[in-house]
Amino acid sequence: MEYLNFLLAYLIGSIPFGLIVTKALTGKNITKEGSGNIGATNVFRTVSKKTGTLVLILDAIKPIIVLIFIKNSQPTFYEEYYLVILFLSIIGHIYPVWLKFKGGKGVATLFGGFLFINPFWTLLSIITWFFIVKMTKLSSLGALISIFILTIANFIFIDGAFNKTLVLLLMIIIYYKHKENIKRLFNRNENKIDF
Repeated sequence: MEYLNFLLAYLIGSIPFGLIVTKALTGKNITKEGSGNIGATNVFRTVSKKTGTLVLILDAIKPIIVLIFIKNSQPTFYEEYYLVILFLSIIGHIYPVWLKFKGGKGVATLFGGFLFINPFWTLLSIITWFFIVKMTKLSSLGALISIFILTIANFIFIDGAFNKTLVLLLMIIIYYKHKENIKRLFNRNENKIDF
């Protein structure tokens, strides 16, 4: 049963809502718009704020769907299990089987999963992201700083070496997916978003 839950987490994480929603509402192929990324930021920037917000919400609830299902069907859970489910959901989002493993950057999915696991620090991180983006119009900067805060908080308050390793690994993977954004931030030519 556990392995089926792991597979479910990956497959639901792999659902490319950015592609599906944009195609359904506008007829556009988001992989050929802007940066070509299927994530909410590219949809927000190249399609519309409403469509981008819808994609953000759908990407965020992907791990929550699996976590709620597990909580209801298997009331006795352990922290490691939830984190593995979140990890696989994010891997699915970043490397979706349906799109030849070319997906988003995992920010919304990470926030959604941690909102279920650790709501206080996640809400604080989301508020941090919001204010940074509002002030700078740099979504990537907001994401990198808020994810760093969320990672450090979870690293401090979550027990167990395995859990701490998973949390750090998630940050490393998401930072890696933002490597081009990081370069542009240092070069002061990062794409801005009209938030």
